[in-house]
Amino acid sequence: MINKFKDKDEWFLARRGKFTSSGVYLLGVDYKGLTKGAISYIKEKAVEKTTNMWERPELEEVKSLLWGNVHELPAYDWYVSNTRNKEMLYFGTDNPIFLDYEHLIDDSGGSPDGIVINKNYKVDVGLEVKCPKNPIYHFDRLLWKDQWDLKQNYIQCYTQIQHLLMITGAYEWHFLSFDERQKNVKNKGKIIVVKPDKKFQDNLDILLKLAIKERDKLIKLHTNQL
Repeated sequence: MINKFKDKDEWFLARRGKFTSSGVYLLGVDYKGLTKGAISYIKEKAVEKTTNMWERPELEEVKSLLWGNVHELPAYDWYVSNTRNKEMLYFGTDNPIFLDYEHLIDDSGGSPDGIVINKNYKVDVGLEVKCPKNPIYHFDRLLWKDQWDLKQNYIQCYTQIQHLLMITGAYEWHFLSFDERQKNVKNKGKIIVVKPDKKFQDNLDILLKLAIKERDKLIKLHTNQL
């Protein structure tokens, strides 16, 4: 289900307490069980489920994110100009949407930067835009060839895209790294096509279910203290 909002606060509330595409890379296990990063992320979601939101998350003020927000629309324009894919609908920072993961509808979802919707109102293709403040990141990405380079060098984004593919059932997702500072117009953007990685997705689904179980256990534990 596609959720649209009248303002950014509604969007934050829709995501609150849920394991979202931008954060699921934090879920992980080692030989001792859930990693410290996974436990912290799960605890964060338990807190969100049990408290009211009085202000937007502090991460919204991080300089690198603000840089990305400013440059997303020019990145989208470059993408359309170079791919001729005018069917790609842009849902940037001023017009975000939230897609529920129907399999875990109350607990997980994501917000794509762009999607192509077919005549049956299903998502065929998606777009994830990254506009790094540090130009070295984009400089390195210009040499990437395929999704396996993305997986090896940027697991956070690879996980985000695989989760969005799981949510939408799309047949592919386009990763776009963009840096308008590049002198060569062609090098301003780098597009990598990402297909569903079934084994990776199956493991991620298991981790999501484990995380939801642990989050709810924490909530129950603290509720019983009252």
